[in-house]
Amino acid sequence: MKLIFPLMALMLISGCATVQNQSAICSGSAALRTAHAAALVADGGALSKASGAALIGTIDAGCGDF
Repeated sequence: MKLIFPLMALMLISGCATVQNQSAICSGSAALRTAHAAALVADGGALSKASGAALIGTIDAGCGDF
């Protein structure tokens, strides 16, 4: 329950950031997002899996990686 409030704050704040080069961020983070997802599956707990999936899903959606 303690993690929900910082996560909510991060979600609200992240919507206010400006991106200078979206394609560089998307292509530059593609392998890292895949590796993070695999790590979450391999040894993450329930909360880290849920927050990681939400984070990766949001970035994927923003980058058009469905």
